[in-house]
Amino acid sequence: MSSSALFQNGWEVDSQTALLRIASWFFVLFIAVYLLTPLVVTLVISFSDTAMLRFPIASWSARWYADFFGSMQWMDALQNSLIIALGTTVISTSAGVAAAWAFERHQFPFKRLIYLLIMLPLFMPGVVLGLGAAMAFGDVSIGDYQLYGSRTIVILSHSLWAIPLVFMLMEATFRAVDHRLVEASYDLGGRPVQTFFEIVLPTVSTGIVTSSLFAFVISLNEFVMSLFLTNRDTQTLPVLMWLSLRSAGTPRLAVASVVLACAVIVSLSIIMVWYLRQQRKVQA
Repeated sequence: MSSSALFQNGWEVDSQTALLRIASWFFVLFIAVYLLTPLVVTLVISFSDTAMLRFPIASWSARWYADFFGSMQWMDALQNSLIIALGTTVISTSAGVAAAWAFERHQFPFKRLIYLLIMLPLFMPGVVLGLGAAMAFGDVSIGDYQLYGSRTIVILSHSLWAIPLVFMLMEATFRAVDHRLVEASYDLGGRPVQTFFEIVLPTVSTGIVTSSLFAFVISLNEFVMSLFLTNRDTQTLPVLMWLSLRSAGTPRLAVASVVLACAVIVSLSIIMVWYLRQQRKVQA
């Protein structure tokens, strides 16, 4: 092959590579704009000075932030959401991690069937789970404590989605654990519980933090089950946003959306910081 032909083939390859690179960057930019546009619009509307949800806004103001954080009703709803999300995180992380470790370390009858049963609620519509929980526990009370309408039933219902998620993530994480460390701990006299807390958990800390924050975010933003299971005193922020939208939509809803979005961003930031910190420890 002549040098001119080689040069031509090389130029064609370089031009195709350049076009592919440009197309890839354009696609990434398109996806980023597509995903961020609703968030940016919501953020802009939250600073509107008018009493209507309208974009573009006529003038800028922080009045709706003052209105949101100064409202007892909205602050109670935010508090309910945070408490329920924290409760869901504790229950789902504890149960999901324990179940995933049991599946990874032990063999028992009907293991695949039990796996499917654990994962089943994750694929169920929220309306099915919420309505089922409402009908099952509508008349249940513990002494003078009415279960229906309480934060407890919402936490337990949200855990129906969060536990399978934690279980799925942690099962994959436990598969990457070097089980020779576990066996070495047993050989040196370490008890199973001691080995689990001192050897296994530090190894999978990134997976635990990630799955627990995912559970927190899912519970914080869950709406359908909460709509069926809460009352005026225990309604969460998404439920109050829905009820307010039906009566009178104001930029206060955009402020509430920004608050929820900030919670998600903070959670993702914690995951990234924790991951980078663990990577630095490994490299050190």
